[in-house]
Amino acid sequence: MNDVIDLEVLHRPADAARRRAAPPLLFVHGAYAGAWCWEETFLPYFARLGYDCHALSLAGHGGSEGRDRLDNFTLNDFLDNVASVAGALPAAPVLIGHSLGGYLVQRHARRSQVAGLALLASVPPYGLSGSLAYVGLTGPHLLAGLSRFQWHEAPDRIDLRVLRELLFSTTLPQARLDAFAARAQPESTLALAELMLPQPWQMFGLPRPLPCLVVGAGQDRIISPADVVATARAWGVPAQFCPQIGHALTVDDGWEQVAGMVADWLARHFGGKR
Repeated sequence: MNDVIDLEVLHRPADAARRRAAPPLLFVHGAYAGAWCWEETFLPYFARLGYDCHALSLAGHGGSEGRDRLDNFTLNDFLDNVASVAGALPAAPVLIGHSLGGYLVQRHARRSQVAGLALLASVPPYGLSGSLAYVGLTGPHLLAGLSRFQWHEAPDRIDLRVLRELLFSTTLPQARLDAFAARAQPESTLALAELMLPQPWQMFGLPRPLPCLVVGAGQDRIISPADVVATARAWGVPAQFCPQIGHALTVDDGWEQVAGMVADWLARHFGGKR
């Protein structure tokens, strides 16, 4: 699509007393979500550590325009969203992507300068074909539940038991599960269809060396450990895992563990000790 889309971008400036001489951070959400998934967790956490933080909602997501034509957006449209917001920042950012967002920031790094990448429970460079098989084999009822939600936006149509099993750890409080369900939305069927096509060529020609962190969720029912390891190998870094957390690690119980891993990595590469 060639339309100009008004994108929602949440901004948390760095704590003035702790401001670092570091690149800005740009957070990119996963499927079915928006910038809101970082709003009460990662954004204030990293702003307090002295980083200038931004999170965008992709077209048709969160507070961005285009919800009425969500299914028309392609992966290239979403890549244009990332490029537009990243290009407006005062310096090349560190891109922190979750799930679909992780896939997008990897693609963005192929064509634009970035300071670094943090990939959290990320779709691997070759797409979702392996994940589709993984969920289908290990939890076909979860795949069916996700498919049902894709066609019903109303929160009261979401099976909360399936949602918890698919995305979260068992310790997430019910109130936070309810809050997530109330804001979750369907995803672009066109973008999902593109993402499910095998893309083995995306594993080659990555812009290395580049500071990169790859973190997997130990209780992830969507992205398999093998996918996490494959992504890390493609970038020439070790895979790291946070054992007691589910796929939706931006808001799951224990998200602070993941944020701490990212903070340690940022401090080593961009900002000294935290």
